[in-house]
Amino acid sequence: MSQRAKRKTAMMTAEVVPGPSTTALERTVKEAVNIEISPEKKAKVSSGESSSSGEEKSPEEIQLYMEETFDIRRTFITMEMPTVATLKETYPQLFQGRQMLAEFQRVTNIDIDHTIQEYCVKYANAIIDIAKHVSGSNPILRQADTIKQQNAALKQYWDMVTALCLVPLLLKENLVEMVREIGEEDTVDPKGKIVPILVSKGPLFHSDEFVLVVEEEIVQEFEEFTIAFATLFASYWVFNMQYPKTLHNTYNFMQKSVLQLRDGSPLPPPCKQLVQRLQKAGVPGQHKGKNTR
Repeated sequence: MSQRAKRKTAMMTAEVVPGPSTTALERTVKEAVNIEISPEKKAKVSSGESSSSGEEKSPEEIQLYMEETFDIRRTFITMEMPTVATLKETYPQLFQGRQMLAEFQRVTNIDIDHTIQEYCVKYANAIIDIAKHVSGSNPILRQADTIKQQNAALKQYWDMVTALCLVPLLLKENLVEMVREIGEEDTVDPKGKIVPILVSKGPLFHSDEFVLVVEEEIVQEFEEFTIAFATLFASYWVFNMQYPKTLHNTYNFMQKSVLQLRDGSPLPPPCKQLVQRLQKAGVPGQHKGKNTR
C-alpha cells in the first residue's frame, strides 16, 4: 500500500497578495485557446476529454469547465483529501496543458509563472553572485556557464534556471529533494516518490523532458524547466499538501518572498537572511522597505 503525502487539514488560508498582472486570468484563458504555445514556455499537452458526442473538448471548453467546477473541486480536495490517482480519474482536465498553473491562479489570484520569471529577472544575478561564495555551488555554476556559452541568446533563461537551482543551496537545503536526474533513455519510475518532485531525463541543464511525480503518479511532462518548476510548487497548493521538512526553507522562500503569499507564520531565519543579502546587494525589488515576515 503506497504512502500519502501529508495534506493540510483545511483549505489553504494564506493572505493572498495579488500578483503583478491584473489581467493574468484573462491571459491564461487566451493562452489556453492559442493553437501555438511559445517555445520558451512549453508543457506537453494531452488530448482533450471526449465530449458526449464523441468529439474532443476544445481548450475553450476545458477552460470553461474547470472554471465552473472550481468551487466543488476545491471542496472535494480540501475536505475529502482524495489521492492524486483519484483526482486524475475525477478531473483529468486538471492534468492537461497549463491547467495546474491556472488552478493555482484560481486558488491564489497569482499568475505563478509570470511572477517567478519577473522575480528572476530582478534577482537572478544577485542570487548567482551570492552563490559564488557558497560551498557546493560550483557544479551548478559550471554547468550554467557551459550552457550559456553554447547559446548566449538564451542567457536570461539560463540565469533563471540557475537561480532557481541555487535557492535550495543558499537556504541550506538540497536541490535533489526537488529535482532528480536520470539517464536520457531511462524510464521514469514513480514508485517511492510521494511528495511532489521533478524527474529530469538527462542532466538538468541539457534536458528538455521534465516529469512531475506526486504520490507515485506521473502527473505531467514538460519541455522547459521554469514551467516545470512553477507547476512543482503549484502542485502543493492544488493538491493541498504540506511542504516536506527537507524543503521547508525553499518553499517558504518561494511562497512568502517570491509570491508574497502570507499565512501568518514568520519567514524562516535562513530565508530572512537571504532576503537581507539580496537587499544589501542593492537589487531593486518588491522587498525593499517591506516587512519580511
